[in-house]
Amino acid sequence: MTLFEPPSTALKLINFVLFQVVWFAAVEGAAECLLLLGPAVAIAFACIHLRLVDRHERAREFGFLTGVTLLGALLDAGLAAIGATVYPTSGPGSPGSWPAVLSWLPPAWILSLWLAFACLPRFSLAWLRGRYALAAVLGALGGPLSYLGGVRLGAVALGESPALTLVALGVEYALAMPLILHRAPGLRARSGDAGASAAD
Repeated sequence: MTLFEPPSTALKLINFVLFQVVWFAAVEGAAECLLLLGPAVAIAFACIHLRLVDRHERAREFGFLTGVTLLGALLDAGLAAIGATVYPTSGPGSPGSWPAVLSWLPPAWILSLWLAFACLPRFSLAWLRGRYALAAVLGALGGPLSYLGGVRLGAVALGESPALTLVALGVEYALAMPLILHRAPGLRARSGDAGASAAD
């Protein structure tokens, strides 16, 4: 018998819908220079998410959410540094821009997307547990498509080489998605319990 039951369909649906709300708020907000709208909605989503997690797991889940957000910050900062990604609304003087000492960071609304994405593995992405090759493929496709959605809304822009942008994003998410799923605490606990149960 496992300690963690698979998430219910209702939880998966709520989790997925709230992520879409965050994505739209962050991207549309950035396009309209409301750069703090996405972070505000993402933090609200994270709070709801943590309330849905068993109280004994909340500290680990909070650490996971923080870690994924930091990982996303480093990865996207690297892409911006090589010119693969461009954030037109995040320059000096733009609403919500970082202080000079943190100017290397992606804008806060981008980090809010990573925070929201970190809420998915426990619920709506639980079905990808152990399917790391499939997760890599979905990441390689989904990352560039999500970015192109942001381009269409005017929140971001392609770099000087659109091909470089799309390839770099595909590689980033193909590597990040399996890693995130592997480190997700709820999924790891379920996998371990299942193995122990099979051994009994």
